[in-house]
Amino acid sequence: MFGTGVRLDHEVFSPTIHRTDPGLDAATWAAAHRSAIDALRTEHGAVLLRGFEVCDPASFQRLSAALVDELYGEYGDLPHEKDSDQVYKSTPYPEDQSILFHHESSHLPQWPTRQFFCCLQPSPRGGTTPIVDGREVYRQLPEELVARFTEHGIRYTRNFIRGLDVGWPEMFGTDDRDEVERRCAAQGVACEWLPDGTLRTRQWAPAVLQHPTTGEWVFFNQLFLHHTACLEPSMRETMRALFGDDESTYPRSAAFGDGSPIDDGTVAELLALYERLALRFPWQRGDVLAIDNMLVSHGRDPFEGDRKITVTMGDMMVRDALPGGAPRA
Repeated sequence: MFGTGVRLDHEVFSPTIHRTDPGLDAATWAAAHRSAIDALRTEHGAVLLRGFEVCDPASFQRLSAALVDELYGEYGDLPHEKDSDQVYKSTPYPEDQSILFHHESSHLPQWPTRQFFCCLQPSPRGGTTPIVDGREVYRQLPEELVARFTEHGIRYTRNFIRGLDVGWPEMFGTDDRDEVERRCAAQGVACEWLPDGTLRTRQWAPAVLQHPTTGEWVFFNQLFLHHTACLEPSMRETMRALFGDDESTYPRSAAFGDGSPIDDGTVAELLALYERLALRFPWQRGDVLAIDNMLVSHGRDPFEGDRKITVTMGDMMVRDALPGGAPRA
């Protein structure tokens, strides 16, 4: 499949391609074998490239560019790496807390179908990037819950409160309110300006969809990053003290698409399922994890010490291009 100079196994992570010939250039090799890598990624959801010595943002960008038609450089939720408009830093989040499983940008009208993570510095303790196959989540969820998520989708509410989340100028890349309103309207996102200048957005997105290549059903969303049940208990109490009992005033919240609440018990059931299905591997310097963002979700475990993971993404999918994918008002 890949010729000489590499070795494929499933021992560390399923599957892992090891470079055995130190003379192989990562980007050149990847471009020549892109179709085979894509096939593995579609089958398994993710492929780990190990030993290719991709140890700086520039070489990571070259490798990523070899495996997509187009890299995406306009994602507002992540800060860019210095001197790069297509490589991002990983999510700035407290080291002692988990980033829960999510499909990147699945709550937005467009998202990357391809996403890459590069380990420039593994942490000495923790810090793995677990993944979960959304096809298996779909298969194992109770039928009645799948039916409800499929019928209603998820309504995401977001308040861009400075100091508690990314600010709206950073998210949209502009401080022009009219431009923000124009973009929201074009994407079917309801928005309003609160008296203190905070931007509030509400948008519907599917929770379940069919993969455009395989036709398989996938549980595909960002429920855990928005539902208040996923906040640390002390943080949820702080939010309640600051904003009261109306959780739609918190920085992020989520409900079923018809506005009915997604109860805490359902979220706990989902979290337990994801944890049972999660795959993890210890990062090594120079590792590159290539995922199909529509097939697998990813997260981040707590860690101690120095850790540096960079991110690229590309080959964007527009929701309207999917059957039944048009945004709801």
